[in-house]
Amino acid sequence: MTAVRLNFTRAKKYLPHIILIGVGIGTANYFMNPNLNWIQWVIQSISNSFIIGYTLVLIASNKSWFKTRINPIWKLYFVLFVAFFLVGSLASEVERIIGPVFFNDEGYQPFSAGKMYAFNGVISMVLGFSFFLNDRLFPSEDPMADRGLESPQNQKNIDEKTLENVETISQVPVKKGDTIFLVPVEEIAYLEAYDNYSFLFDVKGEKKLCDYSLLFLEKRLGNAFLRVHRKYMVNVGQIKQFKPHMNGRYVIHFNSSEINPIMSSKGYSNVIRKLIKLR
Repeated sequence: MTAVRLNFTRAKKYLPHIILIGVGIGTANYFMNPNLNWIQWVIQSISNSFIIGYTLVLIASNKSWFKTRINPIWKLYFVLFVAFFLVGSLASEVERIIGPVFFNDEGYQPFSAGKMYAFNGVISMVLGFSFFLNDRLFPSEDPMADRGLESPQNQKNIDEKTLENVETISQVPVKKGDTIFLVPVEEIAYLEAYDNYSFLFDVKGEKKLCDYSLLFLEKRLGNAFLRVHRKYMVNVGQIKQFKPHMNGRYVIHFNSSEINPIMSSKGYSNVIRKLIKLR
């Protein structure tokens, strides 16, 4: 299995844009306040743009790395909130250092930027969350790779001969830290797609990370598992009941009370109706 690693390459391609933005901001500041020369304004603005811009782009380009390591989601957003604000504050402090060090301005006084910390911190948070939540501008690490989120129509295009030749597995490898465990398929309640990876929920309701996509596992788990949503695949033997919901969807309850119910999607209603013999 391949571990999720930080990818610096994708962030580097945005460096020309980040530098250009810094030059633009520095030039605008020069026209509004010509007390400093243009070069000083541009250098300060480029440093500010680089610290904030590159860090935010790096985080957004590696959203899978953060999402697989920081759970639940509220904790992830809290960490990002703090990180984005600190990045903006750091940029303010570095900007204060540049004048005395490179241009013989008045002596540097630590933590004297005042409202600029809050200003740059808020700007950094707004941009940071905008980047992180934008899947079009910053898609998953490999946009051409299988993400396990295929629709029923897309699944019809899978080579049937390939599926027939794939050996059915009886255990699924999961990770906890650096340790890899093998979970017997009968102990799996359902699997949830997550970018190029997936989360496994066992019969005790415990959530575990698996390095394989949902489609990859679907090809190998056999008929005991049923795709009920582009994000979910359930162990038929662990289903307790289906409760009809709106628009042809069903709420799926499991045998174990430790597992929260999940919702099927309308696109898979025929699959579920076939399972429960509805026409």
